[in-house]
Amino acid sequence: MSTTPQTPDYKSTIRLPQTQFPMKGDLPINEPKTIAKWEQDKIYQRLLEKNKDGQGFTMPDGPPYANGSIHIGHALNKSLKDFILKYKGMKGFYAPFVPGWDCHGLPIEHKVMKDLAAKKEIKTDQEILALCRAEATHWVNHQREQFKRLGILADWENPYLTMSRAYEAEEIREFARAYKRGVIYQGVKPVYWNWTLKTALADAEVEYHDHKSPSIYVKFEVTDAETLKKLGNPTEKTSFVIWTTTPWTLPSNTGISLHPDFDYAVFSTELNGQKENLVIAKALKEFFEKEIGLTLTEKNVVKGADLELGKARHPFIDRDSIIVLGPHVTADAGTGAVHTAPGHGADDFRVGQKYGLPVLNPVDDGGLYTDDFPEMKGVNIFKANPLIVEKLKTSGHLLKFSEFVHSYPHCWRSKTPLIFRTTAQWFIGIDQEETQIRKKTLEALDKIEFFPEWGRARFQAMMENRPDWCVSRQRIWGVPIPIVTCIATGEPLADYDLMMRAADIVAEGGIEAYYKADANALVGSNWKKPANAKPEFGSQGFKLGRDILDVWFDSGVCHAAVHSEHSGYGYKNVQADIYLEGSDQHRGWFNTSMLSSMATTGKPPFKALITHGFVNDSQGRKMSKSLGNTIDPNEVSAKSGSEIVRLWASYGDYGNDVGCGKEELTRVTETYRKIRNTMRFLLGSTSDFDFAKDKVEPKQMTQIDQWMLHQLNQLIMDVTNAYDKYEFYRVYHLLNHFFTVTLSATYMDILKDRLYTWKHDGLARRSAQTVLHHTTETLIKMMAPILSFLAEESYSYFKGKNQDSVFLESFPVAQPAWQNNSLHELFTAVLNVRSDVQKKLEELRTAKVIGASLEATVEIKAEKETLGALKAIQDLREILIVSEVKLVDGPYAITAQKSTGEKCVRCWVYSHDISKAETTLGVCPKCVEALT
Repeated sequence: MSTTPQTPDYKSTIRLPQTQFPMKGDLPINEPKTIAKWEQDKIYQRLLEKNKDGQGFTMPDGPPYANGSIHIGHALNKSLKDFILKYKGMKGFYAPFVPGWDCHGLPIEHKVMKDLAAKKEIKTDQEILALCRAEATHWVNHQREQFKRLGILADWENPYLTMSRAYEAEEIREFARAYKRGVIYQGVKPVYWNWTLKTALADAEVEYHDHKSPSIYVKFEVTDAETLKKLGNPTEKTSFVIWTTTPWTLPSNTGISLHPDFDYAVFSTELNGQKENLVIAKALKEFFEKEIGLTLTEKNVVKGADLELGKARHPFIDRDSIIVLGPHVTADAGTGAVHTAPGHGADDFRVGQKYGLPVLNPVDDGGLYTDDFPEMKGVNIFKANPLIVEKLKTSGHLLKFSEFVHSYPHCWRSKTPLIFRTTAQWFIGIDQEETQIRKKTLEALDKIEFFPEWGRARFQAMMENRPDWCVSRQRIWGVPIPIVTCIATGEPLADYDLMMRAADIVAEGGIEAYYKADANALVGSNWKKPANAKPEFGSQGFKLGRDILDVWFDSGVCHAAVHSEHSGYGYKNVQADIYLEGSDQHRGWFNTSMLSSMATTGKPPFKALITHGFVNDSQGRKMSKSLGNTIDPNEVSAKSGSEIVRLWASYGDYGNDVGCGKEELTRVTETYRKIRNTMRFLLGSTSDFDFAKDKVEPKQMTQIDQWMLHQLNQLIMDVTNAYDKYEFYRVYHLLNHFFTVTLSATYMDILKDRLYTWKHDGLARRSAQTVLHHTTETLIKMMAPILSFLAEESYSYFKGKNQDSVFLESFPVAQPAWQNNSLHELFTAVLNVRSDVQKKLEELRTAKVIGASLEATVEIKAEKETLGALKAIQDLREILIVSEVKLVDGPYAITAQKSTGEKCVRCWVYSHDISKAETTLGVCPKCVEALT
């Protein structure tokens, strides 16, 4: 009795990828474990030790302010820095990352004082300093954990704090060095003043918001015969007309500014039934008529220069306003005659100094009128605006009153509208003939690199247009300016040696020790009376000054306190290779770092500046709680994982403002999943591969494998170039395209049959595994600076692992032996044909003629180069993933049909040579070879 042979069970001979690498990352759970392991294994410290003899790379951390939780802008900033330093570390550079925090300043002091007021407590200065220090420490610790959660490798246990004793002392020494070079001076001039916090502000602390202001046109009557003569001896009442949006500054008016080149006309008009003459710029006649609602008739014209030193009467104070000339006068609005109060404006002050106008400032620290304007003593200046308007209306000097919304300076911290107020402050001068800081800074910019390049013009404009730097503040929580005051005369005593002694006191006991110091002991016995000091100077001894240094000076002297030779933080390069911050720092940290360094050393503190944009929502709108469009990186880390934040940080071109919303995070999350799944396949496909024993040299490989090595080599060169240029969005897109197109959709798709069904230790399969091993190792290392958690996890499953962390590995370098340009050109043509074949196969699937592509036979007609390329491929069937390919010489065309052969029960290829042998029953010749 005969029996039908049974088809053997070939399932056990098919080698599917085997790996314990999980499909899901469970990032919120597993990322903290990875961070803990980095800390436990001291990966950051070991990376520095590994590279201790390597070239130094210095990138100091522009310190965030120790106040509140980190936001998405912080996450972008720190991630970009981490990308760079991890990359540099893997390239063999000695690249420390010392995180820093800005700890002094108004927000912390304001918070402490607000809490004290709420509790109705009164504290000494020493107690307030202690509370401020505790408040800053709390937020440093809070933010440190949030930054660590992002996967940032840094010296988290030894950050630099601007409130540390060593930093505070070095800051005082830098001030002393600047003073010794002659760039520090005390000046009495208008500065931005926060009247709610009673302190001066620097330009970098000012931002502009919409503000409703009064708009008034005011008459200044001409009673001076000489001025009337210059105006053509008009017989009617004649007045200059000024326009202002700050009525509260009128009590300080001492002049009217005209442009020397403008024509000023005497216009006749009718006011309250009486003929009067008004003097304004001739070019503004039509604008003025429409604005005021008057009809003007020209009577006479005179050049502004001819009216110099003329006189008009102040509208409600018994004094003259002197006619002066200034280039700041414009003819785009107003009247061309500018109300000038030297005590309340920069342009006013400059023109006032030129003409010797009195500098009046009847406003105290809190924005209240003083005895110098007794009529409104104790009244807040903004509340005085309507009172002054009413006063002008009553006296007949007001031509028009209205209100309008315009851009107005506000404090960037408290959001309070600011005023200009003339006070005695300490400045760093940037145009002194001896040091010429501005000139030398602008010259130095030629040797500084900018990423992106547009930052150069922005930074240059900031330097060209900025005034002297006001470095003094009237607060307590900050580094004291080490200058004492004469008790008898109130004059300052500034002395280099005194400053250095003050620095030593602070180094020993912090700023608290300085405030306890005896001023006379600090001065010593060898002090010298300043030139022009009053005779009684020093007769009653000295007291400590109460001003502190601008917090921008705090962070600005990072070059001396952190990456200098004597800082102790271990940087090899004193001049930083790069500073990296947001675009607002062109007027902030970039600016003040440059100025403070030029003031003390005459050299820039950095070789290059990297600027990133702001983070907006998906529609390009600024993020705000009121709009409900904010993205909290801490919430993203808790729900989806910090890897998603990091991948987002690399996704956009940071040279512009970048969007962050559900759309962007969904997109990068999908990218992450694709990369993760591909890594899982790569790790599984090499699970039975021993590189040392099984590797295949490139010359022995199949064509597609050699082509893949060429693609991998090109990727190494392109990604390295992108990292070197700090173009992380290019890294993202290069890796994403390689993972999804080159690798997953092309090479791995082609390779599956060979990996699963070909002879497991045959040359063809080992050739593919060799390439996959190289690819896996290379991709893990290349993505490590950005996808740090996925890289570390993948590395832990990689059979070629030989370190405790991927970050102790070296970054991949290009392999000349992998480069094969001719094969690349050949496959470019073939893969174009493959794409056309896939379209034909899809048509057959749609028509339900075939299911899998292996059910198809394809005929390709081609000519010349294309036909030659197809014939040059050793196994075109494998490339196209069909059962049979026929090549015909002729005009390009592709036809496909269902294969007529018999289906191999093991690999599903259709063949006309299916085995009939009992031991290999039902399989194709290729599978017969694999099984024997």
